[in-house]
Amino acid sequence: MRLAGLCVNVALLICLDAGAASARDGPSLAQASSDPAAQKLVGVAAWKELVGNSIVGEEDGRPLVEYYAADGTAKLMVGNEISTGRWTLVGETVCFQYGDQEEKECYKIEVTGNMATFTDEDGTGSRYEIRKDNPKGL
Repeated sequence: MRLAGLCVNVALLICLDAGAASARDGPSLAQASSDPAAQKLVGVAAWKELVGNSIVGEEDGRPLVEYYAADGTAKLMVGNEISTGRWTLVGETVCFQYGDQEEKECYKIEVTGNMATFTDEDGTGSRYEIRKDNPKGL
């Protein structure tokens, strides 16, 4: 039974791909998946998408905006509080140090489309929307 279902699914995918490949029907499935906006970027490649831009989301139920300048400056606004810090790349991770923090906080970065996921060393991830430039003027 599973093999028959698998064969039907494979045949359906082949038909969908063949139909999508024609010029009058638009791009093929392979072409659609190669869209750079939908590609998953990690590490340094992902971080390059964030430098000069901001992320927006929530932290502890409060609105968060963080801007990453090309000179290594990071500006964070949570609620109405604004902090200035530094970002540095350490291998494939990005580390932040704000104010008088003794230790840096480091994250693995993943970017897919206009969404960025920051995963800490414990494996906890947070997702944010990427906004072009510095919309809050931080």
